[in-house]
Amino acid sequence: MPYATNQGDGKRIFYEDDGGDGPAVVVHGGILDTVETLRMSMISQAIPSDEFRLIYVDHRGLGRSDAPHEAEAYEIDRRVADVVAVLDAVGVERAHFIGTSWGGRLGFGIGELAPQRVLSLVIGGQQPFAIDVEGPLTAVVGRGIEAAQAEGTEAFVRALEDVSGMRFPEPQRSSYLQNDPVAIHAAWKCAIDEGDIVEDLQNWEIPCLIFVGEKDADFHEQARRAAQQIPNAQFVSIGDDDHIGAHFRQEAVIEPMIELFRQAGEDRKIR
Repeated sequence: MPYATNQGDGKRIFYEDDGGDGPAVVVHGGILDTVETLRMSMISQAIPSDEFRLIYVDHRGLGRSDAPHEAEAYEIDRRVADVVAVLDAVGVERAHFIGTSWGGRLGFGIGELAPQRVLSLVIGGQQPFAIDVEGPLTAVVGRGIEAAQAEGTEAFVRALEDVSGMRFPEPQRSSYLQNDPVAIHAAWKCAIDEGDIVEDLQNWEIPCLIFVGEKDADFHEQARRAAQQIPNAQFVSIGDDDHIGAHFRQEAVIEPMIELFRQAGEDRKIR
């Protein structure tokens, strides 16, 4: 199995590289998404495989990546180092990055801490500032993750389904249930405690596409604020969707995403 090793703490990160000669696109999903569910996503399936080299990654704590149980193991600099380790393992200098939800927060971390490895960033349903624990979704997530410590990951999955008013489709739901609730709890605690993960977005030179559900009460305005501060950022508000709805319905971002990848690649050649 393909693993990259984080040189800072030795943790192993699972990835799958589809190969090819095109620019690399590294894909990370939400707090329960693994490589298997990433491959099923609308946004991944829309990327032309004959034009781009797709690389799917399990976050540390999820899927087949190492899953430490200590909160400090999920500090943003360690998570970014995981991504750099994957790039090094596949021999890629710079890549486009897609991150949705939990992966979106990582995307902001990559832009802040490893911009030299980035061609462009596509970030969905997240923001780079301190997380408001009283946000409606954040509160539900927190309670679900706590309940999962005694009842297993299904308690967290049910909490997300209750707030979204939908049952997650198969086989995604079964894949979600395989994750380690203790590792998820540690990762979540770290994110809640870490505060802002960026210093000055106005200094960013990275082309960005930031999208979020219009009814995502936790992240919509913070994501818009981030997009306004980044000089070369597009903001897409997905109408009539909350956080979870936008995570599954991504039609509105596919065309601007592909255009961003192509334009960022051309700009890189000019340089």
